[in-house]
Amino acid sequence: MGERIHIALERISEIPSELKEGSPFKEVFSSLALFFLEFFSLEKNEEASEEALKSLINKKMKELEVFLYPKDALQKNPYGDFISVLIFLSLGILLEKKEAARARILELFLQLYLYSQSEFSLERGAFQDIFYSHFYDYSNDFMKERFEEEKEEPLLYRNNILFFGWMPYYGRCEYFPKSYIDSHQRDMALFFGDRFSSHLYQAYEQEEKQYLLENGESRLANLERGRKELQPSTSPIDASKALSFHPHQEKVWKSFLEKTRGARLDLEKE
Repeated sequence: MGERIHIALERISEIPSELKEGSPFKEVFSSLALFFLEFFSLEKNEEASEEALKSLINKKMKELEVFLYPKDALQKNPYGDFISVLIFLSLGILLEKKEAARARILELFLQLYLYSQSEFSLERGAFQDIFYSHFYDYSNDFMKERFEEEKEEPLLYRNNILFFGWMPYYGRCEYFPKSYIDSHQRDMALFFGDRFSSHLYQAYEQEEKQYLLENGESRLANLERGRKELQPSTSPIDASKALSFHPHQEKVWKSFLEKTRGARLDLEKE
């Protein structure tokens, strides 16, 4: 375990005991804090079997069911969509293999926890800024990791909202139901816009060029070789419990999809 994770877990271990009755989102932060501690304990003791992890995830999804689906969560609480996305990202830590990726999730959790428990009045703009800064600042890291991991695991899946919709995951996930994953396909609606779109495209373009230089082929060419293994779901995405883009975001998104056509396979091609 690296230093970033060790420091984060030390701070997280204090959360359940310091939360008072009436603390904002007490049940969420307490449950997630205990989830992180139990997950890393299972790994440390070499007990993180698929069965043990499924049991842990099922327990947490029951505890956090009020905030699981972002659209529903927003209807119940003015900041519920942000909390719902935090839960999705947090539970996804068990899918991450890289130390830095895990550390980023823990640090985002702590940042949102500290803000929500501060003396300042909660504001949607502040929650939005935290998510925006996290994904903007780490866009290059996310992109680099994605390209690296796909070399070894082309059919990977991660709970990373940065890639949904334009750089699809072709692998399956055994830990979360499809309806839950579907509901988080538009989580970027929390912060997506012109500046973020441009920055994300630059990160993608830079990594694509580097991949081509190092491997003599594009990332897509590597995925094409394994397309016979792909068994994409024919079921449409159920967006009934998902967030949605407002009109300007939709316009920016369509332009972004056009520019990034080379990021995804054409699964209808023979």
